Amino acid sequence: MTFYTETLEGSSRPSRIRLSNDLVSLVGDLLPLFDFLSSAAAAYLGMLIYIHLIGSTSYDLDFWNEYRKDALIVSILAPFALRDRDFKSGIGGQPAQMLRRFVMRFARFAGVILAMGFATRSLDSLPRSVVGIWIVTAFALTMIGRAALAVNFRVLQNRGILRETIAVVGAGPVADRLIAHLRQTRAGGVELLGIFDDLVGRTEKQSSGPIGTISDLIELGKARRIDWVLITLPSTAEKRLLPLVHSLKSLAVSVGLCPQNIGLSVPCGTINYVCDGLPVTLLADRPLKRWNAVIKAVEDFILCGIITVLALPILALIALAIRIDSPGPVLFKQRRHTSNNIEFDVYKFRTMRWNPGSAQQALRQTGRNDDRITRVGRFLRGSSLDELPQLFNVLRGEMSLVGPRPHAVDMRTEQLLCHEIIDTYPHRHRMKPGMTGLSQVKGLRGATDTVQQLCSRIEFDLYYVENWSLTLDLWILAMTFWVVVRGTNAR
Repeated sequence: MTFYTETLEGSSRPSRIRLSNDLVSLVGDLLPLFDFLSSAAAAYLGMLIYIHLIGSTSYDLDFWNEYRKDALIVSILAPFALRDRDFKSGIGGQPAQMLRRFVMRFARFAGVILAMGFATRSLDSLPRSVVGIWIVTAFALTMIGRAALAVNFRVLQNRGILRETIAVVGAGPVADRLIAHLRQTRAGGVELLGIFDDLVGRTEKQSSGPIGTISDLIELGKARRIDWVLITLPSTAEKRLLPLVHSLKSLAVSVGLCPQNIGLSVPCGTINYVCDGLPVTLLADRPLKRWNAVIKAVEDFILCGIITVLALPILALIALAIRIDSPGPVLFKQRRHTSNNIEFDVYKFRTMRWNPGSAQQALRQTGRNDDRITRVGRFLRGSSLDELPQLFNVLRGEMSLVGPRPHAVDMRTEQLLCHEIIDTYPHRHRMKPGMTGLSQVKGLRGATDTVQQLCSRIEFDLYYVENWSLTLDLWILAMTFWVVVRGTNAR
């Protein structure tokens, strides 16, 4: 029986020199020690650079002792704050993404250290330039170390030196999809040995690759190293699985059960537990839960409360201007969708001429030069001040400061309902709508007149729902202020 050996990483052929991906894990385990040494070295390098720049050595012993103590405390905290549990997957998959995650972790680490230092006044005795040089030097050392590791490991993978050897057990459609998935993802220096199944006669024609028996696999495992054996049989095939695993335990190899939905459009989620330990495959999850939900609620309550108090004089002046400019109520409310597709009334300052019968008329999106807009309304819409009453929606818990903008119920684009155009449109309702959102700071404010505009807006909305973080919220709020001041894409 012949087997194929395929290296799923570029076009390079396997090298005679072979290193296991365990090396990456071992190096990852040493990173905390590297971070400690880098932080300590950065502290002393920062002081030496500062002394060299100012040309003075007049620092007494007490100053040095206090500085050493602070440097030691920060260096001890660094390994815990900068630890990357996904180091191996980042090296094998997308090193750039791993480095971006590190930048975010270091920024949070530096922020916490500075906040603690100023709160305890332990940094008062240090010149600000020393602290700045220290942080920059620590970032440079730890970043360069990770970048060097990522580049070198990637080179070893491309040369076929660093790779994982995988054997597939169980021929059939699942095995074919698994192999296609590995080829498509070019999974980090993977060497595929072949497909092994005792039922060769029944399954050989169904598989896309040569097939051997389990005995062939065991003999092959005695002659060479195999990192993983992936079984593509269903978990319900207990009568085949138990003796199969028993046989494979004669080899020093990791054995894993491949998910049956590999390569399918059904999402592959993580394992979660419900009903006192019942394991289930998580196909979709709440975007906000546990502490993330608490943080989001606290953010809305505190920031919205502060903004509302500061905005009260502005709200009063706008209400007076609307009352003087045209007859009708000051506030305007419209039915919108909140989370879980629940409808609610969103509040805005009235910017159009009052028409009591408009509620019975078909919904018409507001255009840029809509003749229904009043003089004061045009200013309010251009400056986005008409949205300020939505602060009360936030305080009532119907909206959030940041989130997908609430669309009117039965809103249409090119005469079609939004969910008729994009089947993922309702997914944006998994979070509360926001006074501002990622779509708005990306230039997608105003009406959605075309399908392309709607698709672009939904793309950003869904990205926000799936990738929420407090940092992202604060960035969107800052960019909203900038967009409003510039009047970008105002309507």
